[in-house]
Amino acid sequence: MNDTRTRLVNTARRLFARKGYEGTSIRAITNAAGTNLGAVTYHFGSKEALYKEVIRAVLAPLQARLEQMAGEDGSVSERLERLVRAVFQHLWENPDQARLMVEVRLYHSEWLPDLTEILAPISQELLRTVAEGQEGGTVRPGPPVLFVMSLMAQPVYFMLLTRRAPPGLLPIDPHTEEGRETYLRHMVEFALRGMGAEGMGWARVAAGEAHPSPSGVGAPSASPVPLEPAADEGDGLPDPARTDPPSPPDPDAKP
Repeated sequence: MNDTRTRLVNTARRLFARKGYEGTSIRAITNAAGTNLGAVTYHFGSKEALYKEVIRAVLAPLQARLEQMAGEDGSVSERLERLVRAVFQHLWENPDQARLMVEVRLYHSEWLPDLTEILAPISQELLRTVAEGQEGGTVRPGPPVLFVMSLMAQPVYFMLLTRRAPPGLLPIDPHTEEGRETYLRHMVEFALRGMGAEGMGWARVAAGEAHPSPSGVGAPSASPVPLEPAADEGDGLPDPARTDPPSPPDPDAKP
């Protein structure tokens, strides 16, 4: 990417994140970037194409990181944790990306096919790992694409909330290193537990052999919840949900 093109992308990223797509004009971008008015058309063809290039540029470091991680060793749970943490870490370090992606979904739904294509290199690695975990029983059943959508949506929401939260609203200040790590750790753990990805043995659960441990260590809990509801011992009162007739009185019973 040449200097002018890079300058336009970086400037547009800053302005789009601050003012939105509609609130940012080509003139404002070129003036701030120190280029002539026709530079956007020359290098990108349109403001819309520049916006999509901004999203690609924001995602490029994450894509490179996930491609590097694709060849790393480890169990599915370990690899999923690294992938999820990488996604959350990236979005935390690039809060403007959350604004850009939300704007596309809310106001430019016609761009969603293009956004899906832009996100494809990132989502494919997550999809492959989730599917592998389902095959091995360490990730609970379900459409892998829904897991990936949830993984991407959670940090976007957190970024939007924590970056503009008034003082005192959140229990820990997200703008400190400690706070950032606390929220990041929570999001990763929440996502993994939601998928049943921390050694929870979903293959055994599906077979009725065990239930996920609340400690996430893979062992059955001390008081597992039964797969089938236990018979209700009752409280001596008639059950309105029952449809079978009551037993006839015993004529030999003493009053």
